[in-house]
Amino acid sequence: MGNMTIVNSCLRLAFVCFCALGTVSAKEKQDKRKDAWKQYVGKPGPGGWRVNVIQPDPQDDGPDGFNYHDWDGDGDLDVFVNFEEGGYSRLYFNPGKEKIRGLWTDYIEFKKHGKCEDSGIGDLDSDGDIDYIANGGHVYFNPGRKELRDPGKWIKMTLFRNEARNPVVSDIDGDGLNDLIVGARAWYRQPAENKHDAANWKRHELGDAIWPMSCFVTDMDGDGDNDILVQERRKQGMFYYVNPGNEKVTEPWPVRVIDPNPSGMFMAYGDVNGDGRPDLVKAAGRVCIYLRTNDKGPPVYDKIEVDMPAQPGSVRVKPKPKGVAIFEMNGDPTYSEIVIIPEYEAQLWYLTRTGNGKWTNTLMGMPAPESRKKMDNAFLVDLDGDGDLDIATTEENGGWGVIWFENPGAYR
Repeated sequence: MGNMTIVNSCLRLAFVCFCALGTVSAKEKQDKRKDAWKQYVGKPGPGGWRVNVIQPDPQDDGPDGFNYHDWDGDGDLDVFVNFEEGGYSRLYFNPGKEKIRGLWTDYIEFKKHGKCEDSGIGDLDSDGDIDYIANGGHVYFNPGRKELRDPGKWIKMTLFRNEARNPVVSDIDGDGLNDLIVGARAWYRQPAENKHDAANWKRHELGDAIWPMSCFVTDMDGDGDNDILVQERRKQGMFYYVNPGNEKVTEPWPVRVIDPNPSGMFMAYGDVNGDGRPDLVKAAGRVCIYLRTNDKGPPVYDKIEVDMPAQPGSVRVKPKPKGVAIFEMNGDPTYSEIVIIPEYEAQLWYLTRTGNGKWTNTLMGMPAPESRKKMDNAFLVDLDGDGDLDIATTEENGGWGVIWFENPGAYR
């Protein structure tokens, strides 16, 4: 009996050791995956594009959202990033052209404040400085250039305490002061005085939306006032709020639906076929292109759907289009191309308009597409100041973090 007890104890100890070794092995495997970016960062792919890292994300804090502006006035574009899982935000300062491809180590961090996916920026107190709006209802007012680098000097104002994606700063009522659209369903009017007091910001309802991916303020019907264009993935699909005029601007706005299908991810807005009319592109299972056919009045569109291209052999998942931007890629200025960022570990590609209204796909040849596990929207920005646009985004689950795809200039 005593020997059996010893044997059982040894077996239990061996099992515990085996489990411990398995845990370490799993962790080592995860760490290796998180460090994959180090093998490929800064190295050009077949098309010359490089993937540069502003800051990696080894702890899965989930950067999700990218805003750019020259906050410190040195002539270079800085980057505001919000971390979805981490619940905090950072303002990264551009290190300058000589160090632009390295990690950006100069930044300020706002204390953990909760929801902030797809947050926004804009001058919300009319002092000429760009402020930050987290989608969880917190506004951080810029204290001015002298105190910019002290996050404690930024004045925090809480308008609400729930998630409202894609806050957009725009003058809604035409009084010359920027207002704030939240969640594509309401807006807050900027007060004339005491702008840092939330009690002075009056909320007005627009309509219903659950999960807006994109929100643009633009004149959709050519009547001279701005409407609000929305791509919404859960309730109304693609639609716009019709501006009712200043007399009724504080009432709910009429809704005109463009596509009722509540699917797809981000949307781009701009002319893709060279006719001078603004078109729409939605990143969905099949990329949807809406070509506008009229100049004034409620917009009328021809819808075109384009299948996805075949991916490289290293990509083992079905790509899911997520980010989208309208961008000149092939040197022919007659038509712009449409850049697509897939959400999960796949290669970026772009669509080119060919004869008879056909569209073709071209893979962009970015290094190691399988190593990036969850990317976001496409932000076109000249981070390195060389005169051409780069493509920036955030990568949440593969360790890459905040990244930008450097334009090799081959398409100029």
